[in-house]
Amino acid sequence: MDAITEDVHEQPLVLVIDDDPHVRTLTKRLHERSGKRVLLAENGNQGLEIFEQNMEEIKLVVLDWHLPGNLGTRTFDELYARRSDLRVVLITGDHDAELGTAARENLACLLLKPFNAAEFMLAVDTLLSA
Repeated sequence: MDAITEDVHEQPLVLVIDDDPHVRTLTKRLHERSGKRVLLAENGNQGLEIFEQNMEEIKLVVLDWHLPGNLGTRTFDELYARRSDLRVVLITGDHDAELGTAARENLACLLLKPFNAAEFMLAVDTLLSA
């Protein structure tokens, strides 16, 4: 394996699950600028499929709480059931969001909208370095 390939695989892999295409694009750019690899999913079912395919490599999941179809609580529960050491940054604009039991007990970070790029990256980088 050459040095370039080794460097790419040493970069943390982050899965972003969000139904808003603008949020996905923005978070992808932020992660890539800070040297992370990014996988994108537009809903919970797609996120779970991508997670299954890359479970060992994914270091962090950024999860929108209000997703169409497969709600954030179910997506979180499914992710956590597959890997209990997984760190998840939950994003929501709902200040009264009903978190499931698994999320209440195991959530690594909750970011309430609105937040800025610096706050977002601080949360992500803190969790990845912990």
